[in-house]
Amino acid sequence: MEEKESKDILSRIQTMERELSFLKERVLSQTNTQSPKNQTPPVSKPTPVLNHQTEVTLDEGPNWFVQWIGENLFVKLGVFSLLVATIWFFYLAIEEYWINESVRIWIGLISAIPILIYGFRVRLSRPYLSPSLLGLGIAVLFSAYYSGYLWYDLYSTETCFVGLLILSLTTVAISHAQKSEVLFGFASLGAFSVPLLLSTGQNSYPFLFTYLLLWNLLFFWVRKDKDWKVIPLLLLAANHLIFVGWASDHLTDAKPFFPITFQLGVFILFLLREFQTLESAKSKDQILTLVTIAFTVGLGFVQSFWAFSIFYPIAKPFLLSLILILFYGLYERSLRRTKLNLEKKKLYDLIGLFGLPFIVSLIVIGTTGKFLAFSLISFAFLVTVASTYSKQLYMYFAAFPVWFFALFYIFAFTYRSQNEIPFLNGRFLVFATGSVYLVLSYLYSRKFSDLSKLFLYAAYPYWLLGTFVEIYLGYPEEKQLFLYTVSLIVYGLVALTVGFGKKIQTLRYVGFGSLTLVIIKFYLYDFWNLSLGYRILAGLFLGITLIVTGTFYNHFKKETK
Repeated sequence: MEEKESKDILSRIQTMERELSFLKERVLSQTNTQSPKNQTPPVSKPTPVLNHQTEVTLDEGPNWFVQWIGENLFVKLGVFSLLVATIWFFYLAIEEYWINESVRIWIGLISAIPILIYGFRVRLSRPYLSPSLLGLGIAVLFSAYYSGYLWYDLYSTETCFVGLLILSLTTVAISHAQKSEVLFGFASLGAFSVPLLLSTGQNSYPFLFTYLLLWNLLFFWVRKDKDWKVIPLLLLAANHLIFVGWASDHLTDAKPFFPITFQLGVFILFLLREFQTLESAKSKDQILTLVTIAFTVGLGFVQSFWAFSIFYPIAKPFLLSLILILFYGLYERSLRRTKLNLEKKKLYDLIGLFGLPFIVSLIVIGTTGKFLAFSLISFAFLVTVASTYSKQLYMYFAAFPVWFFALFYIFAFTYRSQNEIPFLNGRFLVFATGSVYLVLSYLYSRKFSDLSKLFLYAAYPYWLLGTFVEIYLGYPEEKQLFLYTVSLIVYGLVALTVGFGKKIQTLRYVGFGSLTLVIIKFYLYDFWNLSLGYRILAGLFLGITLIVTGTFYNHFKKETK
C-alpha cells in the first residue's frame, strides 16, 4: 500500500509540474506580444523522474529454471498424465464391457485425430506443447492398431508389422521436418518395439538384426546436422538391451554372421555420428556426446567379447584388438577433420583414454604368467611414449596407474621353479626391463612434464627390489644378508663411477644413498647377525668401497661443491 501511494503522489507531482510549465509559457507569450524588446529568460524544462524497474523477467537470473519447468517439464508431465488417465478409462470400459471390440479400436483411432490436428496447429505458437501432443496422438494410433492384432486378430502378423512400420516411418518424417527430438523418440520407441511385440518365438534373428541395423542407418541419416543429445544414448541402450535379451538364450545356437555384423554396424555408426557431432561447433555442451562415445566403446567391446568367446575363442584376442584399432582409427579420422582449440583438444585427449582399460584387459586376456607382466610393463611404456609424442596430458596421467599395476604384477610370480638360475630367468628379466623402461620414460618425457622425475626416482629402487627378490629366492638363508650388502656396494660403486665420469649428479646421489644404506646395515645389523667369515668379507668390501668413494670425492671435489 505504501508503494502504491508513493507512486500516486509522484504522478500527481509530475502533472502539476506540466500544468505550471504550461501556465508560464502562456504568460511569457502574452508578455512578448506586449513588449517584444524585452528579453525573456530561458525556461527550465521539468526534470524527468525515472521509474526504476524492480522486476526481473523469467529469462534473467535464477528464474530460468522455473521457466523451464513451467514451459517444458509441466507440459510433458501433463501430456503423460492425460495418456495414463485415458489408458485407465479404457481399461475400465473394457472391464465393464461398456464398448465392444470393434468400437474400442475405432475409438482409439479416431481419438488420435484431434490430438494430432491440434498438435500440428500449435507447432509455432507453442513449440514445447506441439511435439508432446503429436507424440501422444501417434502413441494412441500405435496402441489402437496393435490392439486390433493382439486381442481381436483383425489382421495377420505381416499386415500388423507393415502398418506399425509405416506409422513409425511417418513419425520419423515428421520429426525430421520439424527437427523434433521428442517426436523421433516416439518413433524410435515404436520401431524398436515392433519386432518384440510381434515376436512368435521362432528365433528369426537374421530378420531381427537386419531390421535393427537398417533402422540405425535411418537414424544416422536423420540425425545429420541435428544437435540431438538424449535420443542417441537411448537408442544405443535399446540396441544392446535387445541383443542381450536375444543372446542370453540363443547366441550359442546361432551362426556368427548376423550377430557380429549387427554389433560392428552399431559400433561404427554411433562412433561416426558422435564424432561428427563433436566436430561441429553448434553445441557447446558435449557432455552427453562424450557419454555416448564412452558407452559405445564399452558396450561394443563387452558384447564383442561375448560373441567372440562363443564363435572364435582362439582368435578372440586378435579380433578384440581389431575392434580397438577400429575405434582409434575413427578417433584419428575425426581428429584430423576438426579444428583444434584448447577446449576441443581437452575433449579429444579425454576420448583417447576411453580405450586404455580395454587394451589392458586385452593384454590380460591374451597372455598369462611372466609374459603377461612383461606385456603390461611394455604397454605402460608405450602409453607414456605415445602420450608424450601426441602431447596428450590426460593420457600421460592415465599411464601412472598402469605403471603401478604393471610394475608390481610380477610379485604374483615370486616363487622359485625347478632348474631356475638366479638372475637368469624371466622374473628378473621383468624387473630389469621395467627399470630400463622407467629410465627411458624419464629421458623421453622430461621436457613434457615435471612428473617425469617420478620415473627416474623409481628406476633404481625397482632394480634393487628385483635383485633382492632373486637373492631371497635363489640362495640359502645364511648367504642372503651378505649378498644384500654386496649388491648395495656394487650398485652404489657403479652409480658413483658413472656419475662422476659422465658428470651426472643424479647418479652420484644414487651411489651415495646406496653406500649410506650399506653403512647403516653393516653396523646395525650385519655386525651382530652375520657369521664371522661373511662379517670379514662384508667389512673388506665396505672398507675398499668407502676408500674408493673418498678418492672419487677428493678427485672431483670442485664438482661436488
